Parts: sequence; C-alpha cells; structure tokens
Amino acid sequence: MTDLHTTLWTYPWDLADGDARAIARRLRDDIGLDGISLASAYHTFEMLRPHSPGQVLLQIPQAAVYFRPDADLYADTPIKPHVSPLMGGDNWYADAADAAAGAGIELIAWTVFLHNSWQAGRHPECAEVTCTGDVSASWLCPANPGVRAFAAALARDLVANYGIALLECESLSYGGFGHTHYHVKHGVDLGPGGRMLLSLCFCDACRMRAQETGLDPDALSRAVAARLRRTLASGIPPAESPAELIATVPQLEPFVRVRDEVVASLLEEVKAAAGVPVSTIFMGDRYNAAIHRSRLAGIADYAETLAYTPDADRVGATISGIVPHLKHPKQLVVGLQAYPPASPDAATLGAGIQRALDLGIRRFSFYNYGIMPPANLAWIKQCIGDARRACDN
Repeated sequence: MTDLHTTLWTYPWDLADGDARAIARRLRDDIGLDGISLASAYHTFEMLRPHSPGQVLLQIPQAAVYFRPDADLYADTPIKPHVSPLMGGDNWYADAADAAAGAGIELIAWTVFLHNSWQAGRHPECAEVTCTGDVSASWLCPANPGVRAFAAALARDLVANYGIALLECESLSYGGFGHTHYHVKHGVDLGPGGRMLLSLCFCDACRMRAQETGLDPDALSRAVAARLRRTLASGIPPAESPAELIATVPQLEPFVRVRDEVVASLLEEVKAAAGVPVSTIFMGDRYNAAIHRSRLAGIADYAETLAYTPDADRVGATISGIVPHLKHPKQLVVGLQAYPPASPDAATLGAGIQRALDLGIRRFSFYNYGIMPPANLAWIKQCIGDARRACDN
C-alpha cells in the first residue's frame, strides 16, 4: 500500500452551507483524499466563494473559533475563545467531526493560534511590542504565560471534544513585521535587516525572558530602535543582512536564541497538551518569526511548507532547502494551490507533485476547497491518482 497522504484545507462554513456528510464522502470516495484540514480557529479575511449557492463574498471582521469551547479548559488564562457569531446556535466543528467520522476521512484541526486581532485588541498586555513601543493589534506574544496557556487549552479542547487525528499549527510563533489585520502602508524600504529589527518583540514577557538569561533588554531595545530609526530617517535599508545584524548589534545574538527557545518550548507544550500528532507550518523565518526549522522539526511530527508556484523547479528548490533541517523527507508536508496562477491547469499541479515525489515527499495538502472553482476538484483527483500510481511503481 502506498504511503501517500493527501488533505484539503477547508473552511467550516463551506461544509455548513452544504451537506457536510455528502461533501466529506465525496472528498474521500471520489476525490481520494485522506484528510480534511478544517479551520478551527481563524483570522480575519474577505473571500470569494465560488461554491456558494447564494452570496459569493464573505467578510469576517473578527478572528474567531468555529467550535463550542469547553470553558473549564481556559480557567488558567485571561484569554477566552471568541466564538464566531456566524455559527448562531450551531457547532460547526462537531457537525464536521461527525461527517468526517461517517466518511472515514481524517479530521485535521487547522488552527491559527496567535495571529488574532480580536484577542490582541482586547488583551494588549498579551500582545507583541516593537522596539519603538508599538503594541501589536493582531499578534499575541508566544512568550506571554497567558498566551501559552491559551494555546495549550485550544489543543486540549480540540482533541478532547472533537476527536481530531492531527493538530495543524499555524502562527504558533512570533508574527514578524507586515502580517497584520490591516493593509500595511509604508514608503520606506526596510530591507531584510530592517524588517527583522521591527519584528523583534520587547513586551514584558520577552524582556523577562531576556533578563533571566543575563541580558539587558532595555539596552538592547534602545540599540535596536536606534539602528531602525537610521533606516526610517534616511529611507536606506541596512546594508547588513539579518545574520550580520545579529552578529554586530550587542546582545542581539543571544536574544535571538531566547526567541528560538520561546517558540520551540511553546510547540512542545502544545504537543504535550494535544496528545496527538502535531504538524507545524513553516510560515516566516528565524529572523522575523523565530522559526528555527531544525529545532521545530525535532519536536513536531510533521513540518509544512507552502509551494504556491507554477514552476516545478521552484517547488523542488523550496523542498531541497528545507529537507536538510528535517528528520527525513517524509516528515515534510508540501502545500500546493489547486487554482491559478500557481496551478493554471492539472498538468502544472501534477508537475509540482511529481517533483516533490522525486525528492521523497509523500504528504501533500491542497489549498483551498472554499475558494477554488468546484471544477478544480477534478484536478486534485487526477493528481492524487497519478501520484498513487507513481508511488506504487
């Protein structure tokens, strides 16, 4: 039997708008998918919904969860889950869990943990803070004890009450400059180095972590802010790369290691709380988000990368850049867009999959049921069939 594993990122409202049981059966029996990666907690967005029989534009102005949380699990954190008002009195995740179980398809909890404008806006004491004192309105800080308790509680809740097969972790890290609730407007070329400086968090929890390792966070914050303000004043990005800045700004190198530890230990805590396999999405890098690939791959069961491109060579290059950080190639899940421009046709989608298969990859996730044309499900079906045959040969 082939070890190929495929899943489809999906939104709970798309299942709720149709016959969830029939959709799950079709995805398993007709399309050939092994799992549904269903959003359990998600950020704000506006989306075009080609599947919708009614209105096709959906705007979600509030980050929310799409299940009925077990309130007792959140007793140790000031952050309480915000349930989406879209659900009314329903429990979309419970309905999806029943549909998945009935269809024999895995339910994967695609969970956006810390990119949460609702919670950051109501708990600024738990949000990231830049070297210039700006409090994030969209990202909770992974070093904050209340945030860490909230993340662990989400994991426990989803496993205990919805029987998920795998916990898929998105934004379980620092945020990095530019990924916010709002459309970012700036006329300064920060460059990689400037973006890194503006991505560093100096909230109370991060300052305490730094102090515990013998660092002076006040002096470091001033040094980082001074270097950043040179760029803001001149409009000229730092000539140094992020790695060079880390090596030259006093105390910055050990502070980066503190950030690595914050994210890695949080993943360990979430994995322990879940008690099921955990996958972490490599979204961002070590400099901006504290995504230390080899460290996180040593903790998670699976790591994920997004290869949204029509160029099979770029798919291969992305994979080749990550595999050395992993335990083995089969630990990597490759995410592919099943619609233009990344996939203008089934052949292009299949070429990316074949390149990944040649590099030892056996797990794939397709983006995204709710926003791609319904006809493109046939592309996924064709590609899964071709991949299974390739794996069997």
